[in-house]
Amino acid sequence: MNEQPTQAPKSEIPEHQPKPVKKSVDSLVVQYVFFTIIFTMVIGVFSLIMSAIAQDRNEIAYRNYSGTAEMYGGPLAQSAPSLGMLDTKSSLYVENDLSYEVAKRYVENTSLKSTDADVTITADFVKKGLVYQPTFKTSFKSVYLLKNELNEESLIKFQFPFPGNISSQEISNATLLVNGEEVSNAKSQITVKPTTSQYDYNYNYNYNGSQYDGLSWEGKIPAGEDVDVEVRYETVGVSSFNYEGIENPKGSQDFKFKVTINGTRSYDVNDGLSVTDREFGDGAVSLYWDKPDLYSKPKVSITVGDKLNPSAQVSRVYLTMAPVYFVFIIITLYLAYRFGKRKLSLFDMLLVTILFTLYFPFVHYLSSFTIDPTIELFSNFSKVPNFSMPLYGAFLIAVLVIGGLMYY
Repeated sequence: MNEQPTQAPKSEIPEHQPKPVKKSVDSLVVQYVFFTIIFTMVIGVFSLIMSAIAQDRNEIAYRNYSGTAEMYGGPLAQSAPSLGMLDTKSSLYVENDLSYEVAKRYVENTSLKSTDADVTITADFVKKGLVYQPTFKTSFKSVYLLKNELNEESLIKFQFPFPGNISSQEISNATLLVNGEEVSNAKSQITVKPTTSQYDYNYNYNYNGSQYDGLSWEGKIPAGEDVDVEVRYETVGVSSFNYEGIENPKGSQDFKFKVTINGTRSYDVNDGLSVTDREFGDGAVSLYWDKPDLYSKPKVSITVGDKLNPSAQVSRVYLTMAPVYFVFIIITLYLAYRFGKRKLSLFDMLLVTILFTLYFPFVHYLSSFTIDPTIELFSNFSKVPNFSMPLYGAFLIAVLVIGGLMYY
């Protein structure tokens, strides 16, 4: 009798169980949807916080700028010098027995033939609060060539106002030279009129104008000849330098103006004459205005570039780039989930999201870190160095700390 082969019980035969693919995908989708909602809320809250911080910082920066500008005299604005008639009380007027008609003829026939100026601006950024204020030191030098068109000796008055009232503007080493010889007792009170021409033909001095300290010279110009009037001074300012020259009402002048900015190569020409040439050096830039036979009124206006304020830059970038951060964190989490050795749990994704969001405020505050002897915290120390956290240092520390926590 043939024996039938023994068959294993049905229950003992291993069966291949299909993986619940749909269930795992659904779970992943749910996690990512939940994560997206959480991330959007987190980034939204931090964006509002950073917006409030940025607004508060802007208000503080404006107050600090106003305080610094008050101490440094504000933006440097140099008004035009003027050519005018001698005052009736002038010793030259009395000694030469002048009359109104004669004094007027002298000034009407004395003109500015050329201006040759050299201005050196040295950026001297002052940190007030957490922001570098765009302060600078200035050395001003200008030579004015005055020509007498008459066939007789001319007597005139040359006045050069300082930039701003002496009570709010620091002026030092001011000198006035005529043909290379320094004029003694040249300091005087000068009335600056809001006129387009700085040739003063009006004999009546009963007009409204701003009173400035400045340099003045009353002298003689030989018939048909010219004189060099040179003005020098040093001062300080904030943010910008502006110069307005004399417009020759009867002709043109040769205008040369050079501005050298040391300490930064960042600048902006606001308005006025166009720049003829520029030269960039090591941490410096030189701007040239060479305008021969210039008929219009010369004007030069320059803004000295601000020093990078990392905290303001980081907060601004954080606010404007918030949507991009959302994409970045999605990509980061996907790569970590797809190629990581350990699959990310919902808690892991939430933690990475929070750390990613904290990174930019962390850079913001690190870049604002400073050690200053004026800070009350260091008042008990005899020697306190000046230190300001560089932007690359803040970036490196933030990467190491936040990146280390993410890796851990």
